[in-house]
Amino acid sequence: MSIVATIARREYAERIKQRGWIIGTVIGVIVIVALSFLPAILLSLSGVFGGPTKLAVVTPDAKAELAIKDALVTKSGGYDVSFTSDEASGPSLPPRVAARLRAGKFDAALVAYREPDGDLAFRYYPRKSSALGDTSGLRQQLLRAVLEADTNAATAAQIERRMNFHFSVQSLNARYRNATEEGISQALSVFLLIVMYMAVILYGVTVAQGVIEEKSNRVMELMIAALRPAQLLAGKIIGIGLLALTQFALFGLVGLIMLVVSGIITAHAIGIGAAAMASHAPTAPTNPFTSGAGVATVPWTTWVYLLVFFLLGFFTYSTLSAGIGALASRAEDVQGASSLFTMPMVAAYFISFFAINDPEKPFVIWASMIPLLSPMVMFTRISAGTVPAWQIITSIALSLVAIWLLTLFAGKLYRVGVLMYGKPPRPADIWRALRSPA
Repeated sequence: MSIVATIARREYAERIKQRGWIIGTVIGVIVIVALSFLPAILLSLSGVFGGPTKLAVVTPDAKAELAIKDALVTKSGGYDVSFTSDEASGPSLPPRVAARLRAGKFDAALVAYREPDGDLAFRYYPRKSSALGDTSGLRQQLLRAVLEADTNAATAAQIERRMNFHFSVQSLNARYRNATEEGISQALSVFLLIVMYMAVILYGVTVAQGVIEEKSNRVMELMIAALRPAQLLAGKIIGIGLLALTQFALFGLVGLIMLVVSGIITAHAIGIGAAAMASHAPTAPTNPFTSGAGVATVPWTTWVYLLVFFLLGFFTYSTLSAGIGALASRAEDVQGASSLFTMPMVAAYFISFFAINDPEKPFVIWASMIPLLSPMVMFTRISAGTVPAWQIITSIALSLVAIWLLTLFAGKLYRVGVLMYGKPPRPADIWRALRSPA
């Protein structure tokens, strides 16, 4: 183990001083800082801070107009309502309102009309995409107007009271108390998939290229005689793995700081927008950044599993890429062979989406314990529900065994590749190396 540690320290110390690693880390930090302000920028550009949706309303009579005004202005908000002088005799949009809508005077138009049986009906004409997204919410708010316009006050009050029935949730999930915690944990599983894919692509190729660099150095012939090839590869994989963790730890720290900073800035901006809308809405809109539980509500065990399965996935694929690098003669060969270790990741990626929706499917359970698939699928199952402890232990144990076997496998291939120059190893040489003692 002291030999492996020495090689790992050498690998880490040399690569952390390389200009490419430093530049990549700085660029990564800049990207994280820029993306942290993206929600506030997008909200500003989408007009959330610019005011409510400008809505032109056409009504068939004064009673309907009063009911709609009470529903959309007095008791709701979010709309800058303008009642036109046109009277609706059907669902068609009056020409004058249509012209003003095309000219951009309004974001949308709402035509309220009476059906042949006298019931109040509506047709919505959204022009802006943001207004189109309001369709379901607008329909829900107009329910109050229908009650007021087509029923007497006592009946409307009774129906509204019945509709506002008490509904509570008592979670039987042993890990999550509410949907917010479960949703954030599931988002973490998607985050793991993305981060692991990036780590494998960036650092997996780095491991393979590092192996090729060592193969081109004649000094390695002497080192091969002094120690095992598996020890060389293990030290290289651990050294580059620690380098990857250092970089991702820096990214995580910066991301955490920017999460707090951007949250404060965005909440302040939303507060300004809410004040601007106060003349149109009786209550301030819900702040999406502060209304629900945050990341801190996720059980601490989920964060532990995130780290554990990230490490298992990273080192599993790193040993696999090291084996590919052991057979390659040029860096270009690694790029072409990268599909060999990305295909299992793609399979795990799609299986993980099944795990999010139904973590108890039989094929998902088996996939969560198969090395190469288990780091992503098992963590997704843990994020989506309760997983028996024996399955988690089995998944971790099999991944550790796979890492050990892949390291031995790559070491044998490495011994063949290092001692052959000018031509790739023949299949017979590879088979002979695999049958020899480690």
